[in-house]
Amino acid sequence: MTESTYFEREEIDKKSIFSLQSIDLLYLHKYFYGGVTTFTVHLFYNMRLDPNNKPVLHFSIRNEKKLRDFGYGIKYKNINFDHLLDKKDVLITVIKDNFFHVISELEEKNQRTLKLKNKFLVIHDHRDISTRMIPYLKKWNLITIRKTMQDYLKQRYDLESTFLYHPFYPYPTSGESNLDRKGTVSISRIGYGKNIDILINANKKLGQKCIDIYGCITPKYVYLTFGKDNTDFKNSYHGKFKKSFFTISKLLSKYKFVVDLSLIKYDGGGTQYTFLEAIHNGCALILHRKWIEDIYRYYKKDYCDFKEGYNCFAVDNSDELTELIRKDPETSNIVKNSKKLLERHITIDWLSSLSNKAKTIYN
Repeated sequence: MTESTYFEREEIDKKSIFSLQSIDLLYLHKYFYGGVTTFTVHLFYNMRLDPNNKPVLHFSIRNEKKLRDFGYGIKYKNINFDHLLDKKDVLITVIKDNFFHVISELEEKNQRTLKLKNKFLVIHDHRDISTRMIPYLKKWNLITIRKTMQDYLKQRYDLESTFLYHPFYPYPTSGESNLDRKGTVSISRIGYGKNIDILINANKKLGQKCIDIYGCITPKYVYLTFGKDNTDFKNSYHGKFKKSFFTISKLLSKYKFVVDLSLIKYDGGGTQYTFLEAIHNGCALILHRKWIEDIYRYYKKDYCDFKEGYNCFAVDNSDELTELIRKDPETSNIVKNSKKLLERHITIDWLSSLSNKAKTIYN
């Protein structure tokens, strides 16, 4: 699907509970980078919101008129409880522990005003939830973007949720030929659960044929994993990249492989945004084998979107990663097969899906 046809979908049913004017995205995270930021951006464009008139909302003790840069052509503004309670339809794109109190206070304050009608919350992984939140979460419509997390919420907390595929905005790519590509790149956040140490150990064995590492750093992770001097890490790290579709596409167009060895407890099998970015830009994925195999028995086998040797490569450790990069296998079939996964993420219509969900609840 091209960018133009993406925006030529039929208009939302006029009887829909939601409209482009009423829905607000609320971002409850202190950091503005990583997968949850990328998710919010792609969701924003998927819902056809207007970048000029519809900023992402970010909770703060102060309400501000000033618009700040969220990245990818989108703005955000800080908003406090009083102004948040004036909203009718709210979709929380992410919530982290620093903001868990917002849910409880919002529920308590809304009991008096009753203005906030439709409340949706996206749960990305098990860190987005705590036991003390459960009584309040039962009053929200929960959304999960991997079936493994949907199962986890049900089994662990007896919480029902709606599964929806990650939305993906099909931005224009650089279009460079695969014949010109070479090398391997990582664009994941540099933090826990990403197994960056496997990449660094592989680089020490590869020498000049190394993996280029980009992304935002979690300083504590780098210090504890690679030591005070971080020499091995510094030799591989190339810094952050600007939050823009042009920048990410220009970067990925040069590489043959994107490596992402993420492992998330109680989760796996499905897609992440680094995966989708790689597929959209014609790179072959190298994933951790434990992401695509039921080793931990956290999820059902049929939840897995990836098959080693068909639409991705897979490794378990630095030795296997080193061997794969040295072999430099042909990737055209892997890339072709992986693109079959992308269409469902482009065509998923979150606005209609959430509106239908709200109709079911409130009719």
